[in-house]
Amino acid sequence: MQEYEYYYAGTEFYCYPDTKVLVNKFGIKDNLILSDVERKITALKALELKENPIDGIFDLNHLCNIHKFIFSEIYEWAGKIRGGDYMFKGDTMFCRAIFIEQSFDEYYKKLKEETFLQELEKAVFCERLAYHMGELNAIHPYRDGNGRTCRLYFSQLAENAGFDLIFSNVKEDELLKADIAEFKREYEPLIDVLKKVVQ
Repeated sequence: MQEYEYYYAGTEFYCYPDTKVLVNKFGIKDNLILSDVERKITALKALELKENPIDGIFDLNHLCNIHKFIFSEIYEWAGKIRGGDYMFKGDTMFCRAIFIEQSFDEYYKKLKEETFLQELEKAVFCERLAYHMGELNAIHPYRDGNGRTCRLYFSQLAENAGFDLIFSNVKEDELLKADIAEFKREYEPLIDVLKKVVQ
């Protein structure tokens, strides 16, 4: 499946000048090398979080703490919501940076009203989780690492609701296609994926 890069409608101040490489603590200026280093570090961090989840109430601070834990060895902006204005990935335009906190507050209010998806049967849990994953994906709070951060966030949410999320049960392309569909509010592909993921 085609890979899409993030880009801004305006100045891209997260990257080294005249490149698409994110400024990083290692000074790496080759995207392939940076991706490899990032993948190895974040995979270990994700394993740590699965064993010892970060305490929180699933608010924006909780999400930011997860992002910071995963990416702080690589990026100065780990755990901070993105700046700039419009951000795109392929043809997808995410929430404008100035509205991220407001949009998250609206999303969180709905999640809280649904008592964090607790005491639901699996089928209903998958439907509601697909909706909330779509909402958070549209907000896309960070310059990079949204998918990894949100998977850990929702894994912890699921565990609190009595379920496990086993993302290895589906192929990455299948999840990506479902994410693209739910951005258009077509939730069925993601619900189908979650039926395999939710245990």
